Amino acid sequence: MRVRFGALLMAAVSALALGGLASAKGPVSGTWSCVAHGTGNGDFDYTFNLEQTPTQVTGNFTGASQDGGTETHNVKSGSFKDGKLELHFEAEQGEQGTIDVTGGLDGKDAMKGNWSHGDQGGTWECKRGSAAAPATH
Repeated sequence: MRVRFGALLMAAVSALALGGLASAKGPVSGTWSCVAHGTGNGDFDYTFNLEQTPTQVTGNFTGASQDGGTETHNVKSGSFKDGKLELHFEAEQGEQGTIDVTGGLDGKDAMKGNWSHGDQGGTWECKRGSAAAPATH
């Protein structure tokens, strides 16, 4: 009986430990207040909502739309490997291609990099924290 209880206890502890590792979030997980530079319409404020497990990154970004509201673009594919972030977002409805974002962490609570969409491109930077208020253009 003792051996059986011991084995069950070890199995339960192992399952909890493995469950904790599987649900551990990577360093880019969370909410990020961001700004993109070089948009042709001035700086563009937006919010990344990202989840990383273990190298795959999912989520979205939300920012102001041209009609004065907000719009959200979902990550089509994303990764964070060897300190490098790569995200590909759905383009706006009716547009071809993707919005491509590359970069990495700049300390624990900041990120920066480059973005491109078609023949446009520029830089971006983010700080970990609450959502940015969408800019109106």
